[in-house]
Amino acid sequence: MIDYQSILQEISSIKNDGTTVIAIDGVAGSGKTTLALKLANDLDNSHVVHMDDLYDGWNNPLSQKLTARVISQLLDPLSKQLSVSYQIFNWKLNRFTDFKAVPKSRYLILEGVGAAQREFRPYINKIIWIECDPDLGYKRVIIRDGDQVKEEMLKFLIDQNNHFLMELSKNAADYTLNGAP
Repeated sequence: MIDYQSILQEISSIKNDGTTVIAIDGVAGSGKTTLALKLANDLDNSHVVHMDDLYDGWNNPLSQKLTARVISQLLDPLSKQLSVSYQIFNWKLNRFTDFKAVPKSRYLILEGVGAAQREFRPYINKIIWIECDPDLGYKRVIIRDGDQVKEEMLKFLIDQNNHFLMELSKNAADYTLNGAP
């Protein structure tokens, strides 16, 4: 495993004419959002996109539809240095609603379960995997989001496990951080 400051230094030294894309992946509750916000704070001119805004709710969240939507609305236009906006899932209304524009930035941090999936990797400059026991991650999610998500989270954990078995995102990571220090 590597320490945060080393990752920050390496990412800061990337030379890129366009936007440097950093994916942060790992099990639910591992600390991906916390790391993404810390990186965004420490890197000049960065923007964070949360996979939670991109899932189609609890209904098959890690689907091929998600993959196609993220590529067509976010990663492909970004790679061509075009303006980017993506449709956000409204969890209260249980449907996609508004589009959110992504400001031009030096760094785009895509964080969440599925952020480093195989079809996204050609667009990604660096992948960070956060190592964390899934049971600990689940407990953290329940503490953070409340008991009302327990049933759906148990289903999500099955989807997550199947996704990681198929995608091997951990093996593709450039860096691994401990999410349970």
